[in-house]
Amino acid sequence: MEILLFVISCLLIFTNYQQLYCSAVEAQNLEYPYPFMTADAAKAAARTYDYIVVGGGTAGCPLAATLSQHYSVLLLERGDSPYGNPDIEAVKGLLKIIGDPAKYPFVAEGFLSEEGVQLIRGRVLGGGTAINGGFYSRASAEFIRKMEWDEKLVNESYEWVEEVVAFKPDKLSRWNSAFRNALLEAGVLPYHGYTVDHFEGTKISASTFDNNGRRHTAADLLRYANPDNIVVLLNATASKILFDSSSGKLHAIGVEFVSTIDGLLHQVFTNHLSPWSEVILSTGSIGSPQLLMLSGVGPSEQLQELNITVYLDLNLVGKEMQDAPRITTLIKSPEPLDIAQPQIVGILENSQVYIESFSFFQQESATEYQYLACILTKLALPLSRGDLRLRSKNPQDIPFVRYNYLSHAFEVEGCIHTVKMLSNLVKTHSIQEFTFGGNGNSKILQFVGPELPQNLLDNKELEKFCRDTAESFWHFNGGCEFGSVIDKNFHVKGIDSLMVVDNSIFKDSPGTYPQATLMMLGRYVGAHILQKRTHICES
Repeated sequence: MEILLFVISCLLIFTNYQQLYCSAVEAQNLEYPYPFMTADAAKAAARTYDYIVVGGGTAGCPLAATLSQHYSVLLLERGDSPYGNPDIEAVKGLLKIIGDPAKYPFVAEGFLSEEGVQLIRGRVLGGGTAINGGFYSRASAEFIRKMEWDEKLVNESYEWVEEVVAFKPDKLSRWNSAFRNALLEAGVLPYHGYTVDHFEGTKISASTFDNNGRRHTAADLLRYANPDNIVVLLNATASKILFDSSSGKLHAIGVEFVSTIDGLLHQVFTNHLSPWSEVILSTGSIGSPQLLMLSGVGPSEQLQELNITVYLDLNLVGKEMQDAPRITTLIKSPEPLDIAQPQIVGILENSQVYIESFSFFQQESATEYQYLACILTKLALPLSRGDLRLRSKNPQDIPFVRYNYLSHAFEVEGCIHTVKMLSNLVKTHSIQEFTFGGNGNSKILQFVGPELPQNLLDNKELEKFCRDTAESFWHFNGGCEFGSVIDKNFHVKGIDSLMVVDNSIFKDSPGTYPQATLMMLGRYVGAHILQKRTHICES
């Protein structure tokens, strides 16, 4: 009887989920511009592939496109197409998805950390590049050296990405121009003008929004793919990695996944005739450690609690999780402001704090609008670390995630310094141009939400402000860290033919927005694999 009730419950869930999918597709008028994009799970799983890339996000799309130039590739994406959805494609939709992800179940996923902090991640082809602010800036040279990457190939990979998705602003919006000037007035120097490179000081950087206000995502990099060698399967949620241990060592041979369209469980395999075949995880800092655990790779004690067969006790999977805290100041403007994506960044000494901004408006009534400017800071190199634990064996269930924000004294000091910097910034002449008239001849800034503390000498008050207002920048990393879970060739330690290529491998956040470096990483690893195979074949 219990089994019957479970089956009925599953069928009801699937029916509701499928109805939600159909209505979402109809409402969004989604497009499949590439001939190799499909939602036909049975057809996609009916053959084998040289490479199976799980996750069509920021790194997964360029990785799959690169590998397909010479080998067969299946790219599995749990979400749908970003094309044909104006809230993704146009700058006017900049805050709609992030502001209310529940309305976009096949684009984004909102959830809470264990501390109660609001988080969001992409659930669409292109991943986070389809929902973020669009700011494009490379990682610092120090970050690249720490990751021990080939600097020449890194630069070539960045350039490959930038040909398609990075755009130099032809002009600054009114607010961004004022914000740049304010940074310079506040002493965030030197001024570098326009550059995509990471420098301390103030600069204009590129955007994934072009100068017509159209967003370009990592999915656009699939134009580089060989259409004869790639299948991009949408609405396919990976449930576990398939292993073979008959040789005496664990070997990844395929992936099990559930199709949102037909509701069925499918299995797809790599080409067993090729010694080069790989399963490559690119599902992000939350998705990749989750999938490893669901597949029996991770801390054995956690897995046994959920009756998951342990294939490899790899204790550091899901550990060393990190999220950079954000402090935000929201200012109301007395004059109209356009919706403008971030174009400027101030990078403080030692690259510890980044300051960015954007402007937008909200319709208050049929004829009235509220114009707002948002200044946001990122504590770029926090020392606090958290972890991830499975909630259940269901791959649709978001794991428990804890980041332990501001648990290290260094971060608290950094946050206090940030609040002081913000206070100095809003007092500059450039920002004071956006004041309202007060009593008599006074001019005041109108804050929306918490105002910055007045007493900048009281560190206890500043610390309390930090703890009360700190939020996430949604730039997670860790969970499958370089050196502990994966080796220098991106392979999971102790398993053949299984790689991880995404932000779960990072020890720290790579610069202002990580999207540039993640897209570069997908190209970098793909190009590295092609070079290695060519070299061995020639020798």
